[in-house]
Amino acid sequence: MTQTVDRREFLKLVSLAGGGFALGYFGATEAAQASTQLAPNPWIRLAPSGMVTLIVDKSEMGQGVMTALPMILAEEMDADWSLVRVAFAPAEPEYAHPWYHTQATGGSTSVRAMWQPLRRAGATARLMLRMAAAEAWKVPLEKVKTNKGILSAGLHQATYGAMATAAARLPVPQAVELKDPKTFQLIGKPIPRLDSLAKATGTAHFGMDMRMAGLLTAVVARAPVVGGRVRHYDGSAALKLPGVRFVLPVETPTHSGVAVLALNTWQAMKGREALVIEWDTPANPTLDTAQLRRDMAQRATTGEGARTAVARQAPEAVTPAKTLRSVYEVPYLAHATMEPMNCTAWVKPDEADIWVGTQAQGPNQAIAAKLTGLPPEKIRVHTQYLGGGFGRRFAPDFVIEAVSLSKAVQSPVKVVYTREDDMHAAYYRPMALCALEAGLDGKGRPVLWRGTTVTDSIAEGTGFEAAIIKDGIDRTAVEGLADIAYDIPQFQVDWVRFHPGIRVWFWRSVGHTQNAFFAESFVDELAHAARQDPFQYRRDLLHKSPRHLAVLELAAREAQWGQPLPAGHALGIAIVESFGSVVAEVAEVSLQQGKPRVHRVVIAADVGTVINPDTVAAQMEGAMVFGLSAALYGQITLEDGRPRQSNFNDYPVVRLHEMPQVSVHLVPSGEAPGGVGEPGTPPIAPAVCNALFALTGQRVYRLPLSEHTFTGV
Repeated sequence: MTQTVDRREFLKLVSLAGGGFALGYFGATEAAQASTQLAPNPWIRLAPSGMVTLIVDKSEMGQGVMTALPMILAEEMDADWSLVRVAFAPAEPEYAHPWYHTQATGGSTSVRAMWQPLRRAGATARLMLRMAAAEAWKVPLEKVKTNKGILSAGLHQATYGAMATAAARLPVPQAVELKDPKTFQLIGKPIPRLDSLAKATGTAHFGMDMRMAGLLTAVVARAPVVGGRVRHYDGSAALKLPGVRFVLPVETPTHSGVAVLALNTWQAMKGREALVIEWDTPANPTLDTAQLRRDMAQRATTGEGARTAVARQAPEAVTPAKTLRSVYEVPYLAHATMEPMNCTAWVKPDEADIWVGTQAQGPNQAIAAKLTGLPPEKIRVHTQYLGGGFGRRFAPDFVIEAVSLSKAVQSPVKVVYTREDDMHAAYYRPMALCALEAGLDGKGRPVLWRGTTVTDSIAEGTGFEAAIIKDGIDRTAVEGLADIAYDIPQFQVDWVRFHPGIRVWFWRSVGHTQNAFFAESFVDELAHAARQDPFQYRRDLLHKSPRHLAVLELAAREAQWGQPLPAGHALGIAIVESFGSVVAEVAEVSLQQGKPRVHRVVIAADVGTVINPDTVAAQMEGAMVFGLSAALYGQITLEDGRPRQSNFNDYPVVRLHEMPQVSVHLVPSGEAPGGVGEPGTPPIAPAVCNALFALTGQRVYRLPLSEHTFTGV
């Protein structure tokens, strides 16, 4: 279960002042010293000084993995946390994601996928240190104990560092014993994040911070219409401007443009303004939001091309006493990461370096190898901190451009997107429409459920088709709709693929984000049709799902469901299982000039074993706000193939004065960890919309809420 790897040391330890981090590559001198270090696996380096370097092979984009993953390693290693330093891993085969089989970060899997491998890695180091001590002290192995970096047996005592060289000479054991969770000293504790000081002091290095001698900055002019390509361009005026060095075409299978390379970003942007470009823009009048909505509605009605994702038949046919039908819609959404997209590449004749905040080190390395003709081992990917990922930094476009341009000009090149560039890049959360039908028996319980969702396939063309598309169905299109936990005897969900030619991409919580809105809003409709309390209605339908029931009841209890509220306020509730976790959210809403004001959000979650409760709470809060921004304001609309939104002026997010009070409550669990970064996003839209119905009697069938005006009842 534990790999034996070459003990060459590849990470240079450059400790940031007080930050507890080590970034860079080991040089020849440090590599020569590696034989004195204990390096039993790819993640642990123990020096004779006692310093423990724990290597993180995932991307840090605010979700806290640079603390959570080292906590798992240090816990099982029984290391002294004060002596721990953390480093980003390079792109190497041994760091391939155990589920994705390439080095990558996504799907709220960093802790879930690495929980057991990292526990075994830490336990392996601990066992080897005990073995070295037992041999040195001539005592039975079982007599050697560990505690926070100290080995002891009777009167014998030594630090981990003192035994590092001896332990390094031992064979790596193949079987190890993991700690009893009852003895955990780090896991489950609110450990301060290791990257906080570096980020607060500005010493943390993001991709946008990249500087080096000879660096050129590139910006790219792209087609104003989706699918447009360059027919002809004239860069002569741009080349006359100060600092502009090159004007080059950029052509890939997915996009076309003209790049301006200059000594700094401003000069490159001014050069881009001076370009004269004739675009070959496809005539496609259907790439208009209003027309797309009509086309999707027609496809839902006809069911043309529908594939069944799930179908359960009732043991006995039941004739519903009442039937309800509704149609819900959501728009395209942009990721809108705080740090604009960027990548720095330096392609040389026999090697290449890439400095990038990415969620896809492995795919980036493979893409760069294909573009340059170099073997993958000659492509070094230097992971930087990410100023927000949300799935967007899994895409390859900005890396392709940087590598291609650097190869062309034989110089280091940093590609920088403006906010407007990224907003128009068409890596969007899919637009979706869902037609739902339910039959209620005489007591108001649903006895049948039929859903037809019309949306695009995210997975097709990404390299993840084999893992995500099963029996012709993209699971991201139906997740959160085909697998709801409610006890409904006759149940069917179909998917109609709708591909109008707009590229779509993984967005935080992926298909759950739209399908939770569809399903949880419709369940609320059923509760009101049955004249039952929405919380109690869900509670009764979850009697076969104790985990969901516990989360639902915790949320309602902490929100004081059923208790009097201020005049003009109402509560809404929603519960969603996604990424291995169950999350319920209760939103308290009022109206201000006909628009919703969210005052309070109560979040209850079962995320399995909690590594760091502070990180979990922060991620639940952040994920909720991300979803709330989308519910209130988020939409990318098209007119004649042109995206209308461009920046935060017309693609708003929740501002500080709009932030609700948030409380997070966790269900104690000894189960394996679930996801944390994404599961807080899906429940908020239906919770807010359900509260608005309770307050106004107006059901929201289409997001965002900014498109609606509400009146009180």
